[in-house]
Amino acid sequence: MNQARPVLTEKTAAIAFARAINTHDITLLAPLVHDNLHISDQRRWDPRVGAENYLGMLGKYFACVPRERSSTTMELAMSEPPRPCVVEYHHGRPICTVLFQVHAGKIRHIEKRLIPPPTECNFTGFYPGLEEEPIQGVN
Repeated sequence: MNQARPVLTEKTAAIAFARAINTHDITLLAPLVHDNLHISDQRRWDPRVGAENYLGMLGKYFACVPRERSSTTMELAMSEPPRPCVVEYHHGRPICTVLFQVHAGKIRHIEKRLIPPPTECNFTGFYPGLEEEPIQGVN
């Protein structure tokens, strides 16, 4: 029997991204990213392009920094205007909002923003991969 693959949405992309970062498991993210993935970050001048490039960088980071020593965590949230997103924390402090664009069933663009500040997001208290529970308030 041929089962339909679940549709990837901004919400499910955000959950998958957060789970991969929180657990240091690149295999959770790799099948979901578009070959021509584009990563933009307001903290960097040079955007990263390509799934292989980005996943390679994440893999090196995960290999060097064990999960238990990592200072980075990701929380599912809702940005304003309402859009599913992830808030990235370092040492418990929110440092940026991560937004996703999905195209043809794959994550095509990951955008890390400082403006608007992550503190303006509606937090869910849900950290995918660190705890598994129903999500309230994120559609």
